[in-house]
Amino acid sequence: MTTEIYHLNSAAQPLVDNAVLSGERTLTESDVRPYLNPIGKAVDLTPIDDRIQEIRDDDSIDPHDSEIDAELAPTLHRTLDLTRYEAADAGLWHYLCLVRFPDFVHYRWDHVFDPESPGNMEEKFLKAGSDIYSNALHRLWWAAELTYETGDTDDPADRDYSRTKKVLEFQELANDILDHDFARYIPVTHACADLLCHEALDDVKKSGDYSDPPSNSHVVSRTTTLLREELTVRRVEMMEPDEIAETVKELREYVLNGEDDG
Repeated sequence: MTTEIYHLNSAAQPLVDNAVLSGERTLTESDVRPYLNPIGKAVDLTPIDDRIQEIRDDDSIDPHDSEIDAELAPTLHRTLDLTRYEAADAGLWHYLCLVRFPDFVHYRWDHVFDPESPGNMEEKFLKAGSDIYSNALHRLWWAAELTYETGDTDDPADRDYSRTKKVLEFQELANDILDHDFARYIPVTHACADLLCHEALDDVKKSGDYSDPPSNSHVVSRTTTLLREELTVRRVEMMEPDEIAETVKELREYVLNGEDDG
């Protein structure tokens, strides 16, 4: 059954107090009705509900774990088949997180809630728009949008989300990609995903070329930081995908050899 999707006006944000952020109180559509505007789109959200329940029922997946992100993102992206313009509407994600899927947000993120400093939890509900890093659902949709491969048809069911899962199951990699402006340029995101995921880094380390390689998290953090600095003096739109991949490899090698100053 399709459900009308809404934009939640920013005037509703004062309703998001510590009781809401802690999960003690849930905002209903009746609570926020004066602040809702339909976006002209109706979606059957059942696949998302079902996938969330499957994840919660899976004893091998712990609450708060980044594996949750990897498992939910493909279904979220397929189901919310939005244009990028539609996905840039922060109020849409505020509605989905606060009204439609607050239980998921708490299941994934309530470990960051601090009543004395609630900002970390607040951003999981109320960030979005140009910030593709923080909002609990917005970040998953954009991670999938920037990493999926199209299939033989335009049917969302044919999309390949294997790269999406590699990124999101490694939280440091997801954060360090999505928190940089270069994430908007897909060839850079794909190169980082392919060359800095756990699988790629573990394979490189098995070569035995590095006597004391740093942790995967360190390699990701320093490589993406150096890449951001590199791209401030190079026009990424003028670089071919192979050139981008080679740049990431060179920076990765530099960090693996302990030559960076991080």
